[in-house]
Amino acid sequence: RRLAGRSVVSVSSKRSRSTTRPPHVWTLIFVGWILVIGVVCSFPWWLESPQWGRVRWIPLLDVLRSPRRLLRDTIANALLYMPLGFAYVRMRAVPGVRLISEAGFVGLLLSLTCEFYQVFSPVRFPSMTDVLMNTIGASAGAMIAAKSLARLRTPHGDELLS
Repeated sequence: RRLAGRSVVSVSSKRSRSTTRPPHVWTLIFVGWILVIGVVCSFPWWLESPQWGRVRWIPLLDVLRSPRRLLRDTIANALLYMPLGFAYVRMRAVPGVRLISEAGFVGLLLSLTCEFYQVFSPVRFPSMTDVLMNTIGASAGAMIAAKSLARLRTPHGDELLS
């Protein structure tokens, strides 16, 4: 604003800049995290003919058969996708149930892509448990982001320092 020939910066705009990142920064984080997931799910880069017999089609059945090791793996899968969902919501900068669903769908598509790649890997085991947990992780990250955005905003639309 301009007041008597001087520029005045409102307190709320200073707070806004100090508590949130611009959407383009979250876009970079989102794209960067997609690349991280792509590297993690595709390593080692060694492909052969499709191994459809190795696909674990029924979610969570493999965890029940070998709970200790695979439980850690399923939790790690969910945690890997949480930043993806978080960055997706922050990139869009508007919290809401629809955005949480969209983030879950993005996680689902990325996870299906990774698992399809693993069908061609002789050392990886594609699993629908991974797809389920990745989708849950992306949705959980999106819910956390939506709650954090809602907490930053007051009823008047100004942002709080927290």
